[in-house]
Amino acid sequence: MRKGSIGLVSAISLILSFSASAGPSWISLDETKDGLKWEAKPGSFEFSTNRNKVSVAVIAGRVVNSKTSDIALYKWYVSAADCSKKMGKLVSLGVDGEYQFDNDFMYGSGSVASSVAEFICAVADNNIKKAEGKSL
Repeated sequence: MRKGSIGLVSAISLILSFSASAGPSWISLDETKDGLKWEAKPGSFEFSTNRNKVSVAVIAGRVVNSKTSDIALYKWYVSAADCSKKMGKLVSLGVDGEYQFDNDFMYGSGSVASSVAEFICAVADNNIKKAEGKSL
């Protein structure tokens, strides 16, 4: 069960406004009642392609267990197609880029995977809109 999360608009502003060396170290994405916290690393967002040449939006993050102080580091991505559909797979990679696992998500479902995917897709959308605004 989710405990709460930072507002999406505020989180997007934070990730776009701060580099990895300034501002908050991590942005809270979601938290469960059992003490697990999902956080994104500011300045880590990028567009990329996976090994199957699928366009993806990627962010670095971590899961912190507040009870044991264990920290697991990840890269998470969502395909451009899944962002457009507002449902699909949130893919978790090791920091080396190797596949670990994936989770289903659907916007508004209340799952942690959905919170993380919605954040990634919102940041991607914001980056696309900012780039389009720079065109003549």
